[in-house]
Amino acid sequence: MPLTFPSHAALPLPLKLWRPRWFDGVALTVGAASPDLAYALDGSGLPVFPLSHQWPGVVLFCLPVTLAGALLVRRAAAVVAAHLPRRPAALALRDYGVLGTGRPALVVSVGSALLAAASHLVWDRLTEPAPVLDLASTAGGALAALALAVHVGRHRLLRAWHGEPPARPVRPGLFWPVAVAVTAASAAVASQLPGAFLLHTTGARLLLGLALGLAAAAAATNLARPRPSAAAPVTAND
Repeated sequence: MPLTFPSHAALPLPLKLWRPRWFDGVALTVGAASPDLAYALDGSGLPVFPLSHQWPGVVLFCLPVTLAGALLVRRAAAVVAAHLPRRPAALALRDYGVLGTGRPALVVSVGSALLAAASHLVWDRLTEPAPVLDLASTAGGALAALALAVHVGRHRLLRAWHGEPPARPVRPGLFWPVAVAVTAASAAVASQLPGAFLLHTTGARLLLGLALGLAAAAAATNLARPRPSAAAPVTAND
C-alpha cells in the first residue's frame, strides 16, 4: 500500500491540472489520504476500520472526513503558508495561502473527495499482493507528488487558478513554538495509545498531530493582537 501522504495524492491530483475548475485540489489531497486516517482510531472500538477501506466507507467515512479536513485546511492555509520558507523557489510554498480564499461548489468538493478516496482503494488493491509493489508505489508516488508540486510552483498555477494569496501577519516567534509544542504533545500522546506499535497506526496519528500543530499555530497567530509599534506585516504575497 502506498504511503498515506504524499504518495496517495499523486494519483488523483493530475485531475486538478487537467480541469482546474472541475476539481477541488484540497479535497483531492485530503480525500486520497482519508481511508488511512481511520488507523488513528485503532483501539477505540469505533467500527471505522475496515469500513474506511471498503466501498461503502468511501461515502460513510471518507466523504465526511474529507469535507471536514478540507474546511480546516482552508481556514488555516493563509496563516500557515505565510510562515513557510521562500526556498526552494520552485515550490512557491507561500502561494498555498490562496487555498484559504477558494470555496469550490459543494458538488465539486464532494465529487473530488469521492474520486480521491476511490483512487486510494483501487491503488491499495493493486499493490496488496506483493510487498515489492508497496515499496515501489510508495517511492514512485512520493516522487510523482513532488514533481506535481514543482510543476505547480514553477508555473505559479495556484495564483493563476485562484488569484493572489491574502495578506497575513507573520509572527514566527509565536507560530513555530505553538506548532512544535502541539505537534510534540500529539506525538507523545500517540506513543501511549493502543496500537502504537503498529507503523500504519502511529503514522496516521503523527500525520494528524502535525496537522493539529499547524492549525493550532494558525489559530494562535490569528488571535494574537497586533502590537501598535509593529511594522507593516510581512505577507504571503512576496
